[in-house]
Amino acid sequence: MKRSIQACGVAVALLAALLLSGCNKEKVDISSSPESAAATAEPTPPAEPVANPLTGAADADYTNRRPVAVTLRTLDGAAPQWGLSTADVLVEGVTEGTTASLMAIFSNADAISKVGPVGPGRDLLLQLALPLNAMPVHIDKNIYASNLLNTLSYQDLDGYHIGKAAFAFDQDRQNAGYREENCWYTTGEMIKNGLNTYGASLDGANTPLFVFGEREPVAEDARNATSLTITFSPSDSEQLTYAADTGLYVKTNADGSPTTDADNGQQVAFTNVFVLYASSGIKDDGYTRDYDMTGGTGLYLTGGAWQQIQWTKEDATGPLQLTDADGQTLVVSPGKSFIAIWGGYYGQGLTLTGADGAEQSLPEKPALLESGISDEAAAAAQAEFDAQQKIVDAQQALTDANAQLPDAQKALEEAQAALDADSENQDLITKRDEAQALVDSLNQIIADSQAILDTAGVTVEPTPAPEETASSEGGE
Repeated sequence: MKRSIQACGVAVALLAALLLSGCNKEKVDISSSPESAAATAEPTPPAEPVANPLTGAADADYTNRRPVAVTLRTLDGAAPQWGLSTADVLVEGVTEGTTASLMAIFSNADAISKVGPVGPGRDLLLQLALPLNAMPVHIDKNIYASNLLNTLSYQDLDGYHIGKAAFAFDQDRQNAGYREENCWYTTGEMIKNGLNTYGASLDGANTPLFVFGEREPVAEDARNATSLTITFSPSDSEQLTYAADTGLYVKTNADGSPTTDADNGQQVAFTNVFVLYASSGIKDDGYTRDYDMTGGTGLYLTGGAWQQIQWTKEDATGPLQLTDADGQTLVVSPGKSFIAIWGGYYGQGLTLTGADGAEQSLPEKPALLESGISDEAAAAAQAEFDAQQKIVDAQQALTDANAQLPDAQKALEEAQAALDADSENQDLITKRDEAQALVDSLNQIIADSQAILDTAGVTVEPTPAPEETASSEGGE
């Protein structure tokens, strides 16, 4: 009780002191206090949303969102690929052999419902992905890509190491006849799950691919770039054709069929098409293509028109810098883009025509690197290869035709015998004629193949008859 009385006394004394203070001093201006200033200051405006770094579209906020770059398989049996129509950028160029490699870049992993078949990483393609701070996604990679990523300590997502944590197998595709390597795919969700196993994520800065901005519409009579054919090799070419109704360049395959997305059936189309000329040669393995990726000339197509451009890159992680013919920064139309890296070496070609069908005069092809092979040497090597291949094909054709001829002749004899017994039977007449046509065709193949071998001075040992083979193997 005594403690309570004392506490009350202290409280009364403090109250009295406060009251006396208020009477003896001037009124305090609390508006200048730090607490008041914080309460009345203008709120910091929110940061402007970041536009899509790959297309320039302001369709969402891409702040702190890294792109994803997926390498796709392109060899025989890989098409149609998944994810082509939803990618913001497609990059293509020959890295090994004669078939171009392909990389699909997405600004938003959430937009990847399915992409594949996933292929091995290539250093040429990485040089377009790394400046964007993109996450490389592939299954295996060549030594040059591996060395590049290791040197930069750059984390990738490789199915060769992480397996089914980030990649899946499409059994229906294999059941339809596709080879196993052309059945592996990934999704946005699987990519994120795979990165989690490394303690990594897709959070991070991004860098715009181009300087985007609105361009003046191209008048119909000024459309001098309505059809572009890119030949990566005699066995690998494609065409991009301008569709005036959509303002897009639609992509078609070498046979004229549309390049479609296996995920949704849509034909692939782009607002922008670039061909980057790059001097080329051969790397030290004697097989992989080497390119000078520090800069060169090139083509830019949009709206049905084209212009010559210049491009530069400081190094593997340096952003792509584009200028027009006057050296001014190139302004690129917002939208999806196709980028071809083109060396112009033997077997490669470019053809561009306008709306009037007139073929355009294009910049000179890039010079070869020291390790490159001249057109003359390449043509001679190609001729030698073709000659040897012609002999191999003739030998195989001769062997196959000789093996089929006895059965074909027997079928002809049987058809003729049946027709002799029933000469008015139209089905037997047709059967006899078909058998005769097959015998004639096989004899012609034998004659043509033998002529090729005779010209080349190649002697083919006759194939033993079945009974001779049985006799020689029947000693046991």
